[in-house]
Amino acid sequence: MAQRKPPPGGNPAAKKGTSRPAGKPGAAPTAKVSTNKVSTSKNAASKNTLAKASAASSGRKAPPRKPGKSIVNQKQTPWGTIATVAAVVLFAAAVIIVVVVTHKSSNKDNGASGCANPANANYCRPELAQAKAINGVTYQKVPQHTHISSGTVKYPQSPPIGGNHSPYWADCNGTVYPQPIANENAVHPLEHGAVWVTYRQGLPPDQVATLAKNVTGQQYVFMSPYPNLKTEVSLQAWGYQLFVNSVSDSRIPQFIATLSHNQDTTPEYGASCDQPTFKAHPSTFGNPLFAPSAG
Repeated sequence: MAQRKPPPGGNPAAKKGTSRPAGKPGAAPTAKVSTNKVSTSKNAASKNTLAKASAASSGRKAPPRKPGKSIVNQKQTPWGTIATVAAVVLFAAAVIIVVVVTHKSSNKDNGASGCANPANANYCRPELAQAKAINGVTYQKVPQHTHISSGTVKYPQSPPIGGNHSPYWADCNGTVYPQPIANENAVHPLEHGAVWVTYRQGLPPDQVATLAKNVTGQQYVFMSPYPNLKTEVSLQAWGYQLFVNSVSDSRIPQFIATLSHNQDTTPEYGASCDQPTFKAHPSTFGNPLFAPSAG
């Protein structure tokens, strides 16, 4: 049987099929890519590629890709430890402050409450009117009166007018010491009501003799030279002081008469001024005695 030849022009079914897109002949059809089906990693790669391309076009290097942070590897701040250390530091600072304040208070008030302590009433009396009437007299309440058993005391005045002192007092019954004696031994007689007359070391002998007339034979008065005294003469009673520039100053006997063994100004009124062992072997300046010297 004779076969039919295909009609000219090719297969009609082929003509009815999809036609090739315009463009280069024989090119495969371009597949459409759905953005919804692209994975996260491909999106990241695409963004990185676009960033590099953009950097290349602008002449800059693409910024390096930051590695993702891992929650597991992330270092946690030790807030608990920091809070504990801070609390310890604050506590230590508070302790130091309390110790310093207490130490200063102890030095100032001998561990008591100073003039607020009724036990110190005799050391903190109001200024005596008769003493205040003497021109140049100064007054300061001195509640410190503890007996020390060693060392020296740093006094705020020079010569001192009271304060902590040696339990071994200097003889103060009209005694004239030819050499400076220790402050710590001289302050104790002031507590008993004595007046301490001091003069500048190196004062001419005739002036020393004139000054000594106010002391020799007088109860509750004693006298000694004093290193680096700022005036010719100074006089001290517990809390009271007077500086003068002449051994003949009329205020010297006035001061002695007003404050020597005065019941209204003496912290330990009635205490003795006798100390024959000290008179025989006195202390030296800066070297207090706390008991009779052997010789």
